[in-house]
Amino acid sequence: MDSGLLAACSAIAESLQPFYPLVRVTSVLAGFLIMGMALAGMRRAPEERRSALPHLAALIIGALLASFTTVVDALTMSVFATSAPHDMSSVSVGSAGGLEPMVRLAVTIVMLVGAYQVVKGFIMLKEAAFGARNFWSATTHILGGVLCLNIRTFMLVLGSTVGGTLEDSIRTLLGS
Repeated sequence: MDSGLLAACSAIAESLQPFYPLVRVTSVLAGFLIMGMALAGMRRAPEERRSALPHLAALIIGALLASFTTVVDALTMSVFATSAPHDMSSVSVGSAGGLEPMVRLAVTIVMLVGAYQVVKGFIMLKEAAFGARNFWSATTHILGGVLCLNIRTFMLVLGSTVGGTLEDSIRTLLGS
């Protein structure tokens, strides 16, 4: 494999890692914004003779977004019985031989997309509280995001389920 390509993959993976904390901070800020808007909506609901229930749901979803790391960790514990990675720099791909920089880049991109999808799922869930018909789509985004955030564990589970040479290949790439 070309060492320049592997160095480029490694450099890209390292430059993408700061985006994970950015997604977390954006989630927290969006959560506080949604909670503020929900509280204002709850205050106006009796005057407008509307139910405050959608605003209460938005308040809960805003609180979930504001505590992004804890919620993702709880979801991960529910699905995988392990703790969620809190930053992408701590994720190791083991000894993938000469392909390690490429595998690390792929894992980094998938984890970043997963964090974004969890946030997007919660935003869609808030919209579902106000009548949008996207509850199941939001649930799918949240579950898929959790799977992407834990791509290493998910691939190991998938490999052991299928068995045979696929499992050996995945274990070799991920170093387990």
